Amino acid sequence: MGSDFLLLWQVIVKDIEAKIGSGELAPGERLPTENNLAEHYDVNRHTVRRAIRELVMQNLVEVTQGRGSFVCRNRISMDYSKDIYAPSDVEIHLSRHGHGHDDAVRIEPATSQMATALQISQSDPVAVLDFEIRSTEGEVLALTTRTLPLDRVPGVLEAFENVGNLPKALEIVNVHHITRKWVRTRSRTASAEERAALSISVHTPLLIVGCLFVNRQAKPVLHDCSLFAADRIEVYSHNIPG
Repeated sequence: MGSDFLLLWQVIVKDIEAKIGSGELAPGERLPTENNLAEHYDVNRHTVRRAIRELVMQNLVEVTQGRGSFVCRNRISMDYSKDIYAPSDVEIHLSRHGHGHDDAVRIEPATSQMATALQISQSDPVAVLDFEIRSTEGEVLALTTRTLPLDRVPGVLEAFENVGNLPKALEIVNVHHITRKWVRTRSRTASAEERAALSISVHTPLLIVGCLFVNRQAKPVLHDCSLFAADRIEVYSHNIPG
């Protein structure tokens, strides 16, 4: 009986695997309900649930409570042990969308939280740059905000305006070889503005990844915070110092 049960759920898994592989079930497409799958394969719902669990473990299907099971979208991998820009399969653009500010590049006083992260005094001036991270097809994957302590990197905004590239701007103001001190992740529900900017549904969570970069003297020079559409990105890192 046990082997019959295993055979039944494995048959369902292999069939759905084949449909995903052939494109019959497209990324993001909703699977039939448990009742419909049980009727289609002539099994009970427990057998269907076992098959779905296996598909979830294989990263082929994801389950959203109250909505059902969906074919996983293809995710772009972001390596957070690399430099401050993203891999070659994404593009980064200045943007105001989804950040709640009128200017994509601005100077403002440091908040209490940012002052603590950057090891500066609250209300010290910081340079803030808002970006969109997009796929090469133009789909917005993340909203990124990068914050720099102006007294520690004087002239960085002027350099950025000239070259349009933050790592190059930092080199111009003699900030070389910065490294990540830490990376922290969490998740939350997206706001209406963020959902519109990322073109995600109310049920899609945000993956929030923050990291702090330090210079050779171990002084913080850059705080980076990215709000990722969790159904489009996977984040990993290795060999991060600190």
